[in-house]
Amino acid sequence: MIDTQNLILRAENVSKKYHSGGVDVKALDDITIDIKAGEFIMITGRNGSGKFVEGNKTTHLPEKLKMELRLSQLGYIFQEYALIAELTAIENVMLPAMMLESSKVAKSKALKMLSKMNLQNKVKRLPSQLSGGEQQKVAIARALINEPTIIFADEPTANLDSIASKEVLEIFKSLNEHDNITIIMITHEPEELVYASRIIQLSDGKLV
Repeated sequence: MIDTQNLILRAENVSKKYHSGGVDVKALDDITIDIKAGEFIMITGRNGSGKFVEGNKTTHLPEKLKMELRLSQLGYIFQEYALIAELTAIENVMLPAMMLESSKVAKSKALKMLSKMNLQNKVKRLPSQLSGGEQQKVAIARALINEPTIIFADEPTANLDSIASKEVLEIFKSLNEHDNITIIMITHEPEELVYASRIIQLSDGKLV
């Protein structure tokens, strides 16, 4: 049982449907999950399990507070990197910080985050000039720039080779163990589950 004193997130009675191939698919079917601070959670199951990230909403909060919460407490990392093609690596990383702070402060923090990802020599490169692994590291730096307490990662290694995947997973491990960031990651790769402190398995939208 989860220690409620350390509870950082509760997804309660979450349901999520999406339309695929002319039919409605239940990705989540009235599930409740408790997550405590410092956990490295991996959620696995059939394709569609990643809808957990979309389904986990901050309900009953004014929109302004929701936005502030997402910017300051939550970080998001996606399978397709979600970088803006016309912006350099550092400009992509700066964006979330610029919604909370001056561009000068945002740039300083972005440089620090990119250095943490060993990309200090590629800050002015466009996404098209970076490898898949480098693009995902830029995305991780962007997710970290506002010092979140929780990171949601939706199949972050799906488009990477085995070497780049291991690098990303090792970064997550370090963030979890040394920075005490709670990580909730979707994966369909069984070999990645060894990194998790807890595994949540979904089948047909239900907890297994």
